[in-house]
Amino acid sequence: MLKKLILIFVLVAGSYAGTCNSYQTELNEGYKRRVYIDTESNPTVGIGFNLNKPGAKAKIERVGANYEAVLNGSQRLSDGQIRKLFSDDMKEAHRCAKNWLRPSWNALGSDAQSAIADMAFMGCAKLHGFVKLHAALTKSPPDYEAAKNEMRNSRWCGQVGLRCDHDVACMHD
Repeated sequence: MLKKLILIFVLVAGSYAGTCNSYQTELNEGYKRRVYIDTESNPTVGIGFNLNKPGAKAKIERVGANYEAVLNGSQRLSDGQIRKLFSDDMKEAHRCAKNWLRPSWNALGSDAQSAIADMAFMGCAKLHGFVKLHAALTKSPPDYEAAKNEMRNSRWCGQVGLRCDHDVACMHD
């Protein structure tokens, strides 16, 4: 049994380390059908869907769930509901990241874009606080080494642990 668990861990960790796309965000956030409290004390469900954020009630109801029942833990979300909420949130994260780095977004490699979108998934306002990271990525060409250093040396990196390591690993052209 222990050997099986170790093998599963190695396989998951290995695939996780090389993942620079929205699956990276899903792995970072986890997947929960029922409400849980996140690291910032927010009620959360699905793949990092913050039930306290503006518009959360309307989004939950748009996927056919009862907001109050989800919030109090009496209703679980289906896979389809979770996927729809996540897809919409990732679209918002990509829009935020792209706007934040305009007009330099297209100069970034797709892995770096995924890392920035993963950071934006945690909140667009938080991403805007990375002033030196922004400066590094809007240089022509982007300064990936400076970007990695800014990410590693940030308070955010100390708070999110492995998420930071994976986003830093994706920071290249």
